[in-house]
Amino acid sequence: MKIAFQGIKGAYSELALYKHFGRNAESLGVDTFDEVFEGVTAGRFDFGVVPVENTIAGTVVENYDLLLSTDIFVVAEVFMPIRHTLLAKKGACLEEIKEACSHPHALRQCKEFLKRHEIKSTPVYDTAGAAEIVSRQDRKDIAAIASELCAEIYGMDILGKDIQTNKSNTTRFFVIVKPANIPENMTYKKTTIAFKTRHYPGSLVDCLKIFQAYHLNLTKLESRPIPENPWEYVFYTDFEGGIDSETVKQALKELEVNALFVKVLGSYPNAPF
Repeated sequence: MKIAFQGIKGAYSELALYKHFGRNAESLGVDTFDEVFEGVTAGRFDFGVVPVENTIAGTVVENYDLLLSTDIFVVAEVFMPIRHTLLAKKGACLEEIKEACSHPHALRQCKEFLKRHEIKSTPVYDTAGAAEIVSRQDRKDIAAIASELCAEIYGMDILGKDIQTNKSNTTRFFVIVKPANIPENMTYKKTTIAFKTRHYPGSLVDCLKIFQAYHLNLTKLESRPIPENPWEYVFYTDFEGGIDSETVKQALKELEVNALFVKVLGSYPNAPF
């Protein structure tokens, strides 16, 4: 079973993949989120794992756009606590470190630690990539902020654990699959949809009243612009209830009458935080 993620070995997406599928899963890193979706759609990968939102950085808008534009189905969610680690070459010590490389989000999330130790921030394209870059350099005054797994992969020393300022930093990931390959005997407890309202005052309220009428608890509601239609928006919604529920079926049927379009992006079990 081949499972794709965006990034290189040691990325937090790979950690989320292992959390859901187990440490023996065959993980395959690709360069972009598009490649994850394209590979799953084409059947080169059995599943894909992509981040969709973070408690600090917010929504990963690119992946919601890809969910809307591709024929992909979400079959699971994974909540991954982000625990940033300071990594350096073997034999380095914290007092020597003058520069830290990482993704801009990771650098911001660790700014208090970096300021306290007078370490300069250097942004690079991703966290695991930073670890790989530092591991190849013949310097002991430079470090990377990445996952603890990267220390094992790239043969580095850990100079600090849990260095992020906000200890509740968590990323939510989706596990995606081709609709034809949805696993049998799925448990549906939560559903993600996208819908577009009609053009009249109160149209969004009318749509939301449907969820209220059927006692469906919304856990997410966010608007996103439609790239090819300037100043038009689509709403992404999560709610408690599976697509195999008659209540959900009736609610979605009524929503389809009130909205310009409705697309079910996935239905899956509730994941523990």
